[in-house]
Amino acid sequence: MINILVYGEQTGLKGVPLSELKKWDYNCEEKIWIDIYDTSSEESTRILSEIFGFHPLTIEDSLKYIQDSKIHHPKIDDFGDYLFIVFNGILKDSSQSKIKYFSLSCFLGHNFLVTIHNEKPVNTIDTSIRNSINASTFRKGPDYLLHLIFDSIVDNYYPILDDFEEKINTVEDVMFKDTSSNSLLVSILALKKELIRLMRFSSYQKEVLFKLTRADSDLISTEESIYYRNVYDHLVRIADASESYRDYVTGVLESYLSIVNNRLNETMKFLTMVATIMLPMTFITGLFGMNFDHIPFLHSPLGFVISLVIMISIAGVMYFWFKKRKVI
Repeated sequence: MINILVYGEQTGLKGVPLSELKKWDYNCEEKIWIDIYDTSSEESTRILSEIFGFHPLTIEDSLKYIQDSKIHHPKIDDFGDYLFIVFNGILKDSSQSKIKYFSLSCFLGHNFLVTIHNEKPVNTIDTSIRNSINASTFRKGPDYLLHLIFDSIVDNYYPILDDFEEKINTVEDVMFKDTSSNSLLVSILALKKELIRLMRFSSYQKEVLFKLTRADSDLISTEESIYYRNVYDHLVRIADASESYRDYVTGVLESYLSIVNNRLNETMKFLTMVATIMLPMTFITGLFGMNFDHIPFLHSPLGFVISLVIMISIAGVMYFWFKKRKVI
């Protein structure tokens, strides 16, 4: 799927079919935004190479990872007439309750913006952004439009963080009630793994946005750099929150292991106490079970009763001694 919007002071904002699109003039007054979702088509390659004349390496980077559904490392390259930006986003798969990551490749010029992604347009570029795209938005320039897209992508991190907080609270509640199941340990480790990945993703993005906030390129106006700074601040908070949650889950994991170890120690203490109490009984039964003719009380009718009383007395004394020492 390829969506094309062109804005001109005389013509206003309108959609243009791909068949009418010719080689783009970097110095013309019109502004254009092309959103490419179908990256496998020949038209996508033709737009990037023939109509805009982008560098072959950037074309390869923008299409290869997305076609393979892989995540590209965030980056920003300045080619003078345009910026090549790779930005990653995050989405929640409502049907499977899983987190999905996607890459967004952007070509930003003085009068054009080309976005390429491997997620459905309605997901990648939020509906609210599409509703706010009008002639006024295009009049502010492609750098402002790109800021809206990045802001929408960064805002998608917040619901994910809320979900993580809820999962952490659930794990904590279950942890103090039942640690017998290995599924709880699996859940904690999976949660920690996802948080580490989220922390890395948000941290990697910061460098890209930080460069845009400095307005080193003529393609980013000083006015728009303020908007990028706002998005950068949001991403910094997200990265800090992700790191904080990661550390918190690490603490939860340590607490879980401590609880398991404490319960194991209690079990071992109980078994040790039982074995200690049984040891004198084992000694007495072994002593009277030796194969000798002359053993006290061996032929006495009260021999069994006497030995039983001795064993019970020793066990009772040891039990009360353990009780007094608060071993049990």
